[in-house]
Amino acid sequence: MASPKSYDAIVVGAGMGGLTAGALLAKKGWRVLILEKEDQPGGYVVSFRRRGFTFDATGAFVGGCHEGGEFYQILKEVDAHEAVEFIPIEEIHNVYPGFEIRLERGGFSSYIDQLRRLFPGEERGLTKYLRLVKRIGEEMEAYAKSTLAKRLLLPFSFRYLLRFHRATHQKVLDPLFESREIKMALHTLPATEPPSRLSFLFVAALLNKALMEGVFYPKGGMGRLPEAMVKALVRYGGEILFRNEVDQILIKDGKVQGLLTKGGEVFLAPLILSNINPNHLIRRLPREFRGPFERRARRFEYSLSCFILYLATDLNLKELKVPYFTYLRSISDLEEEYRMMRRGEVPKNPTLIVTVPTILDPSLAPEGKHVLKVLALAPYAYRETWGRKDPAQYREVKETFCRQLIQQLESKLIPGLSDHLLFYEAATPLTLERYTGNEQGAMYGLASTPEQIGPFRPSHRTAIPGLYQVGHYTRPSHGIVGASLSGLFAARALSQRRKRP
Repeated sequence: MASPKSYDAIVVGAGMGGLTAGALLAKKGWRVLILEKEDQPGGYVVSFRRRGFTFDATGAFVGGCHEGGEFYQILKEVDAHEAVEFIPIEEIHNVYPGFEIRLERGGFSSYIDQLRRLFPGEERGLTKYLRLVKRIGEEMEAYAKSTLAKRLLLPFSFRYLLRFHRATHQKVLDPLFESREIKMALHTLPATEPPSRLSFLFVAALLNKALMEGVFYPKGGMGRLPEAMVKALVRYGGEILFRNEVDQILIKDGKVQGLLTKGGEVFLAPLILSNINPNHLIRRLPREFRGPFERRARRFEYSLSCFILYLATDLNLKELKVPYFTYLRSISDLEEEYRMMRRGEVPKNPTLIVTVPTILDPSLAPEGKHVLKVLALAPYAYRETWGRKDPAQYREVKETFCRQLIQQLESKLIPGLSDHLLFYEAATPLTLERYTGNEQGAMYGLASTPEQIGPFRPSHRTAIPGLYQVGHYTRPSHGIVGASLSGLFAARALSQRRKRP
């Protein structure tokens, strides 16, 4: 019998956090193995093909892709920055009850300019809001580069971070603005929490690190991002194995020894980086080591889930002047919409995020045709949890939801769409739960509340020597950039703490 293969580090899960950490460690000369249970890398960040059309499973844009931007720098560290061509997203259409905003070029600053024109009476509040966001961004950057001694002087050196570390977005918005409309416009963010629950530090970090300089789309689809990371990993001598699900983390004398796959293979390494849901990690640990992880996991709060509709059409959407990105909101009460979702209800006209990748990259579909992705927040516990015990009922509820969204698209954005559909399919919260492992199909994993962002998220280092965590469940936050940063932070910490094992 052959001896088990040995590595310096094994990464469990080929999401963006795991791929980033793996590629960076391989570049340092470490012997790295990544194990992935699916047949492709990326986790949420994948593309798939149907009848000659390319769809993105999730994801609408990536921030920080300009030269010097945070995500650009991550790609550059593994020499993958030239492997992906980023297309700037210059046409964005946000439709709200009673008003709308159209952006043709520029980042968050141009969005603010339009808000100033729409709400001239809120100029003073906007100025204060932007100054506060900028100041927090500066402190976050300084904190990341600071010494331990300076961090111990937190109340003096980082007073804004300390002052707002427990603040929600609502606590900042309400004293600054009178208009409910402008608060709604400023809360149009990639998060499912309403203003009363969303961390303001998360908002400030997102604006500073991802949105301020504009957002981008990777040519060829979102799947190009993990593909670029895999190529970097392999180029530096790392390995990746697909359809290999981990069954057990092996621990000896209180330290990580390696792991056992469900296929019965053993791989040895003194370091394991888990890029999977912490609850799934718990089940792969020996029982005597689960306690601290289980106590932490019981306190987790998860984001809402979503329903995603993928469509192909032969309508000329360019001629109809449909932009790449449309945010379509019909409900002005953000708090009530959230409460409805938590009750398992869906509004008659739910908030939609509509993207048409073929507006930016026509190669994703046959000539003259387009692909659309429509994302709507959706409760996990809808129609008795989507009729999960009855396949026929599940299909009926799912089809009804599809028709509802198509009708909404026709009436609000794309007239005649139903007569020009080539095909469509959909993913429900149950699909997301099955594919990603996120509890109740949580779209972003952990909710971005003040208690669950930045240093309050699970640490990369665990109580078990040799076991680390990366990915969107860990620091700093969710999203493509957040998950990739977690891999960067973990790889840097490991590289600084020790030489190659």
